[in-house]
Amino acid sequence: MESLAVVSAEDLLATIRTSGNKATLVNAWASWCGPCREELPMLAGLARNLKPQSIGVVLVSVDEPEDQTKAIAFLKSFEIQVPAYLAARPLGPFKEGLNPNWPGMLPASFFFDEQARLRHFWGGEAFEHELMQVIDDFVAGKTVDGETKFGLAPGLVEK
Repeated sequence: MESLAVVSAEDLLATIRTSGNKATLVNAWASWCGPCREELPMLAGLARNLKPQSIGVVLVSVDEPEDQTKAIAFLKSFEIQVPAYLAARPLGPFKEGLNPNWPGMLPASFFFDEQARLRHFWGGEAFEHELMQVIDDFVAGKTVDGETKFGLAPGLVEK
């Protein structure tokens, strides 16, 4: 991986719609974000485990374009083999396109169904058990629409 393709929110959502996956977990991160650095290896492992269920995982760096090499170096250092992109500039339309309620905290995770409808949002670091509760419920046909708010005790979900 020598460079990350630049992706707009519209392009990303179109890719999700045509992926053939039942759902896709998108994670916004940056190479300078401490919690992101802890979360990405977990997400890479999750991607391997979710693939048989037709759940995709996609990473989108919000690093500045001139810092793309730092993002690539981070992904390589952890041998992360998950599809990764660089968010198009300006970031405002990108954030708005993924979730109008996303103020921009990092990391942030977005769970989209096969039609690229946002079903769940995690603002802040998400832990595997939090992600898997929503994903397992989705696979079981349960309603997962909502968000897990940063600052709430783990497991508390607002619907």
